[in-house]
Amino acid sequence: MLLVTHSPVEVLDWHKGTMYPASVLDRILFATRYTRHLDTHGLLRFHHWKLYAERGLPRAPVTVWVYDGSLKIEYQAVTLATYSVEVEDDHKHVRQVSNPRLVETPFRSPQLTLWNLGPEDWVLYWRAEPYARAHRKRLASEISQQVLFDLVEVERAVGAEGVAAPHPWLRVVPKDPAQQTEE
Repeated sequence: MLLVTHSPVEVLDWHKGTMYPASVLDRILFATRYTRHLDTHGLLRFHHWKLYAERGLPRAPVTVWVYDGSLKIEYQAVTLATYSVEVEDDHKHVRQVSNPRLVETPFRSPQLTLWNLGPEDWVLYWRAEPYARAHRKRLASEISQQVLFDLVEVERAVGAEGVAAPHPWLRVVPKDPAQQTEE
């Protein structure tokens, strides 16, 4: 019996596959993608930075691509803005942002501005304050309601049993929970 070996080129030579441009491959293989929402002024928050994208898209979901020292903000595959970034050693956090470049888009706001400002005339990015830590909520068992007013006991008519409260929805709750379970 004769053993025949074929090289991978001989076996897979007939299959060419799909050819993709280098820019698409760079995006797929070397980029990190995030989804954020713009605020009412066209800004988004990204890793302790506020970045301008487009004022004409309030509260719209945008895609943020981070790769090779650049950050690109897109909406429906249309580039809104690009920034140069320096990434921390952990490759997850942005250390420095610079060189903003805005792109003319069809999503411009219909509201006219008072002054025509260029990108060099206004602030397009800044380091934002960190989020405040959430405070622990107090449990309801730690809270005690003070008596609002004294309930006056009203005697019932002759032949009625016991003493009636002035309103059936008002009652005195004892301070000690053990007393409450005994009743």
